[in-house]
Amino acid sequence: MGLEKLTKQERNEVIKLLTDYWKDRGMPQYNKTWAKKYLTEGHKKETKKDEFFVFKEKNKLIGIIALITDVSNVAQIRDMVVKPEYRGKGYGKVMLNGLIKLAKKRKVRKLYAFTFPKLEKFLKSSGFEKEGILKSHFAPKEDLIIMSKFL
Repeated sequence: MGLEKLTKQERNEVIKLLTDYWKDRGMPQYNKTWAKKYLTEGHKKETKKDEFFVFKEKNKLIGIIALITDVSNVAQIRDMVVKPEYRGKGYGKVMLNGLIKLAKKRKVRKLYAFTFPKLEKFLKSSGFEKEGILKSHFAPKEDLIIMSKFL
């Protein structure tokens, strides 16, 4: 008894297990063809878009922000960084609101982000709610807050 890496011989049985599971959850669009690609390509199969955007003013780079959208139309905001000399001047808010507007246009149903506790108020001011805490997530003693917003 124990964990073993999935083999090609087990793939059809696992495809049936997954498709039956998805069907029970009311997700029949995830069929055998989808499951086969999912098992061969990995979780990247779930990612519809993985995009980086830059925010500029007068051709000067102010910041960067990324949006990763999955097949369930949930998107994660990542790498939201404003250059130090532009912080505290409202650029982060403009950048975030632009990304929210883009996500709405694309019919994203929920946005979420892992953020530092000091940015909780900033995200709350745009309608995000705290969902939880990830303890020592990327580095020891560096906690992150999970925040989300339904669009």
